[in-house]
Formats: sequence, structure tokens, C-alpha cells
Amino acid sequence: MPSQDLGLAPASDVKELTLVLQLPDRAGLESFVASTVDPTSPNYQKFLTPQQFGARFGQPAAVIARITGYLNSQGIAVTEVFNNNLVLTAQASNAQLSAVFGTSIHNFANSTSNYQAPVSKALVPAALQDVVASVHGLSDKPIYRPHTRVRPDSLTPVDALAAAADPAAAPVAGSPGTYSVADLAVRNNIKPLYSQGITGAGTTLGIMTFAKFKTADVAAYWAWAGLTGNAASASRITTVNVGTGQTNSGADETTLDVEQSGGVAYGANVRVYVAPNTDAGALALYTRAINDNLCDTLSISWGSSELYYDSSTDLPPYDTLFLQAAAQGTPITASSGDEASYDINYPDPTAFPYPNYTTLLSVDFPASSPYVFAAGGTTLPVTLKLSKGTVIVPQERPWAWDYLRSYVVTNSGQAAYYANDFPVGGGGGVSVQYGRPAYQNGLAGVQSSAPGQHMFCVTSPTGTGANTCTPGTDVIDLPAGFAGRNLPDVSLNADPETGYALYYNSRWTTGYGGTSFVAPQLNGIFALLTQKLGHRVGWPHPQFYSLFKTMGYGAGSPFRAITTGTNLYYSAAPNYNPATGLGTLDVSNLANALKPTPPTLTTPVGSAKTGNSLTAAPSPAH
Repeated sequence: MPSQDLGLAPASDVKELTLVLQLPDRAGLESFVASTVDPTSPNYQKFLTPQQFGARFGQPAAVIARITGYLNSQGIAVTEVFNNNLVLTAQASNAQLSAVFGTSIHNFANSTSNYQAPVSKALVPAALQDVVASVHGLSDKPIYRPHTRVRPDSLTPVDALAAAADPAAAPVAGSPGTYSVADLAVRNNIKPLYSQGITGAGTTLGIMTFAKFKTADVAAYWAWAGLTGNAASASRITTVNVGTGQTNSGADETTLDVEQSGGVAYGANVRVYVAPNTDAGALALYTRAINDNLCDTLSISWGSSELYYDSSTDLPPYDTLFLQAAAQGTPITASSGDEASYDINYPDPTAFPYPNYTTLLSVDFPASSPYVFAAGGTTLPVTLKLSKGTVIVPQERPWAWDYLRSYVVTNSGQAAYYANDFPVGGGGGVSVQYGRPAYQNGLAGVQSSAPGQHMFCVTSPTGTGANTCTPGTDVIDLPAGFAGRNLPDVSLNADPETGYALYYNSRWTTGYGGTSFVAPQLNGIFALLTQKLGHRVGWPHPQFYSLFKTMGYGAGSPFRAITTGTNLYYSAAPNYNPATGLGTLDVSNLANALKPTPPTLTTPVGSAKTGNSLTAAPSPAH
């Protein structure tokens, strides 16, 4: 977005770099990952350790030595070579970065932050161009946003406003806006697993995030949700700081991620990886969590529009890491965003392209990656008794606040609706950066990109700065009819109106929502499945889509159809759709459909187990 250039940054300032090396055999890696979830393959469920991955798919030791030697010769200190042999981290001053990567580092400022960034694209030195794919860290500009929403007071039911008069009082769970993980367990049929002792015991789930949090908040939430003993103890949580420069911005996001994931899988250990909110921070975050290989499942609830990325240069480093996770058997889940079908058009003054641009159908990254499980959102049936009338949602539908439009326009005007309530909803649509993956081929309801997707500047507000544009300027043109990856994959309740209670910063907030809740909930569900199966789930997409193609919405199916409503563009239907994906889940049916097989892993599951032994924990009141 537009920012003010404040001139050359201090030459002595030090930055942390992440260098991603070229993947020697991507086709071979993709083939191997597919084979690990193919029951007919000899590689079925034979997941790799990071060391095995590095030896098989990383760069040779001689190449690593050449890279580190070159960087050291330029005064750049290599701090770590990860055991995938594809990522290095280093530290360097601005002066060294400018000399090696051919660009100056300047100070910049916008309406929300001050940061440093190169004035032109960093150039990989000629001596390394044959082996280094990309370098990250010359900019420390924040780039990711958390996918949380809170219902505004004007749209809060009258009884909920009265109940929230005392923020120190714990809410009563079980109502729209105060749902807990225990309510999720009933609604999505998780409780039968708990009765079998399937609690995530013996597994470790990982949260990847860009903000700090307080473990005391999490423990208080778990106790409120009905957990007892060790299940409610913060001793289950391990925090891992990745790099330096973490902040508290978005701490509510991290808090709810841990509360939800560890509340669903209350027998699991929880590792929370926290990195700076930058491009280099994100790559280091994924690299650390994946190469530690201590988590059986991972999730992230932060993202940004995939349109910010160049598919040929920006996305491959991330895809390499997502493929590595799949090769190690670790599913990664990401929230699909909270701007419905218009991911890049959200009413946020810090965001590009701002409300004075035309809308554009778009999706969120990393959820748009074919190797990341995209978590979408629904609205549950509800009767909202608001201050000026009643709004009824008769059945579960895609989350989008179009159902509130009549109420808002009648009482506050159309301008208020577009300023505050549009576009809001569960992210979903068609990627124009990723082609359609094989698991979505031949599936009814899968769509190609829509025609007529052009972004124009409509009006230019008074003044200068971030919101200024020239009316009529054509900013973005997207291809029509592109057969792209469709998302989300599945959906769970995410609407703040039918949402959750959050304990954060030693106080309660109700009416919390966003697909930020769905990603960690699915993370917890994957931990339950890991214990049930006796091994890691592996790359989930081919398995889920294969089950759907076989079972549909029939008896015993893991999938429940969502058949009415839209996410502001795409319609729900009794088949796959880019509003809710395959639908919502019956988790017990899912656990039964994913049949356990004899243990064949080459590495132990989780962080503290021998072989594939997973011991059930007692089930507390939940």
C-alpha cells in the first residue's frame, strides 16, 4: 500500500534473513507426497523425518557449504542451516544487505506502522543464482492479518448486551455468541470419540502465529469450558519464539487459537510458534515448526490475499515447506479469511485496495495452497433479537452478513451496511495463483474463476496518503475461466453472531468469531484423528475428497451438506461449493471412515512417544 519514503535507513541496523534454496526435484517430491496417502502405494503412510527429507529432496552438503562460505565472506553470519537442506537463516546489517543484494534499505511510514524495506527488489548474487531461489528479510513491514471478527454492539442481541454488562463475569456457555469447545463437540459429533478415550493423548498439535499471548488466559478458558486436571493446565503448552521482534499485536488471535485447539484435543500437548509478522518471519515460522517435526498437526489463522504474491517467485518457497510437511505426515490448516468471496476488499484503512475501489473476487493465502487445508465458515441457525427488530437464520448456511443487510439498511442506511458489514463472511472462491489440484477434478460444484474481475479506482477521498487514487485507474485484471484451486475444503461455525466466548487479557468477550476459530478447531480434530488412527493423518486433501466422492452425504458420511445461502457470491448447494467446501463435519463419522492401518511410520508420531504407541487419557467432563 502507499507509504511515505523517509529516506535511507541506518546502515548499522541488523536484520534477520531467511534464504530459501531451489528445490532440486519438485516433481519427485509431489509424486512422493501423493504416494504417502495412496493405499495402493508401497510408500503409503511411510512418512519422512526432516533429515530423510533433506537427504532425499534438499540440496547437497557441498552446495550448502558453498552458500555459507559465500555469505560469510561478505560478512553475513549464517545462524542456522535447517535439516531440510533448503532453508538457511542469517544476520546482516543494512550496509551488508545493500552491498550483497543490490538495493538500498529505506525507512517508510504509513497510517499504522513504521518499517524498513528495500527500494527495489533484492537481487540474488550471481555466485548463488543457480542454487538460491529467494531471499527474505530486507523488509520488516507487517504483512499478515488475523482472521478474527467481533460482532458490533449495534448488531448484538439485547439479552447478550445485558449479559455483557459485567465483563468480569464468566458468560454462560451454550448460546449464540457464548459457544465453547464443549458446544462444538456436541454440534459436530466429537463426544463419541471422547467417550472412547480419544482426547488427543500422546499427540502434539502446533499453533503458528505472529503475536504473543498469556498462558493464564488459556488455562482460565479451559477450566470454564469444563476441563479439569491436566487438561485445564497451562503445563500442556510450550512456547517457541522464532527469531526476534515478536509483538502483542493480534494477541487475541493467538489466545483463541490455543484455547480452541487445545480445548478440542484436551489430551494433546500444544506447541505455540511465534514469529515476527513479516515475510521472512513467516518463512522462518513454517520452517522451524516443520523441521522440529514435533507436531502431528499444525494450523495458522493469519493470512493475506493471494494477489499480493507473484506465483512464479513468491509462492514456491512456501509451497516447498508445505510439501515437506505433507511428506512428514503433518496436515497444515489455515483459515480462509473473513471477507467472504472478496478477500482483497475489506473495510480496513490499513489495507489495499480500500473501500473506494471496486470489489474483486479473491481468496486468501496460505489457505489457497493445494497443500494447505482451507478452513471455511458457516452461520448456525439463530434468532437474533436486536434492539430494533428480529433477524432469523432458519438453517445453517455459509457465513456472510448479507442476512443482516435488510435490518442494517432499514435502521442505519445502506452506507452503514457497506462501511461496516460488507464484505464480511467466510472466505471462499477460486484461486488464480494455483491450478486445480487433482483431488478436485471431476467434482460437481467445483468452479473456474469468474469473468469480469477488474479492480478500478472509483473515488478519490480528500487529501493525500494511503486512500488516494485516481478515479478510473485500472489496478488489477484477473483471468476469466481459470481452472484454479477451489476453497475452502470444509467449514465450521465462524459467524460472531453465532460465535464464541473468548477469555483474553483477563476478561471475557462474547460474540467472537471468524475463520480463525475454525482453523484451530480443525487442528484439534486432526490431533484426535491422529490418536484414533495411531499415526499421523498425512496430506488430508486426497483422503477427504476421496471419501466424499465415495460417500457423498449418505449414511455414515463425515460430511454434512450446507444447501442454502451464499458467501456474497458463491452459493451453497448439496455438493462441493466455494462457499462452504465439502460442507461441515461429523467428526466421529470421519474418524470411522479414516480406517486405522498397521503402523508403518519411519518416525515416531509426536514429541514424546516410542514408535506408534498412543496412550489414551481419561476423559474429563467436557
